[in-house]
Amino acid sequence: MWTPNTPLQNGQYIIQRAIGGGGFGETYLAEDTEENRLVVIKTLNREQQEKPDFAEIQKKFRKEALDLSKCYHPHIVQVYDNFPEDGLWAIVMEHIDGDDLAAYVENYTAENGYLSETEALRYIDQIGQALECVHERKLLHRDVKPNNILLRRESKEAVLIDFGLAREFQPGKIRSMTASKTEGYAPIEQYQRRGDFGYYTDVYVVFHSPPTFESL
Repeated sequence: MWTPNTPLQNGQYIIQRAIGGGGFGETYLAEDTEENRLVVIKTLNREQQEKPDFAEIQKKFRKEALDLSKCYHPHIVQVYDNFPEDGLWAIVMEHIDGDDLAAYVENYTAENGYLSETEALRYIDQIGQALECVHERKLLHRDVKPNNILLRRESKEAVLIDFGLAREFQPGKIRSMTASKTEGYAPIEQYQRRGDFGYYTDVYVVFHSPPTFESL
């Protein structure tokens, strides 16, 4: 939707290129001219814009930015800003230079496509710390998977991204949730229309996401 060199927010951000997209959003690499740094800008894709309930979808999308901004942690992607542009809300986030964990496992690991136990435990610990921060704020990520974990190129530290399915919850309360999930990564209760969701919904995924951690 936004082409290279497109200015946003009165020229503060200059789009460099599109870097990805999924069922909900589009992400772009951009230059923050005020802070002299690269950032990632995320907005809803055209498919979402054409839905009759787009206004409600966009309201939830912006809430994602507000929820994520509360989770300041070294292993959680940082939100810098959010703003409307021609009727679309955009979320400005930290740019993390590095591959996602799925690509790292596929392209760089030497042990038959699996992480070593030592390395896997390090990432489990780091993402576990991130989820502790998320859970303390009464949020569930609900889509923890190797594609949503980036590794900083220099330090190889893990960073949790993509809070598009994050939801608030009340401990001990059974409630209805959306059917959105990633097949093969979600725990049993997430496949149900109504279920007892809690911290364990995210914890299950950390320990069972194939193929990254299953050797443990």
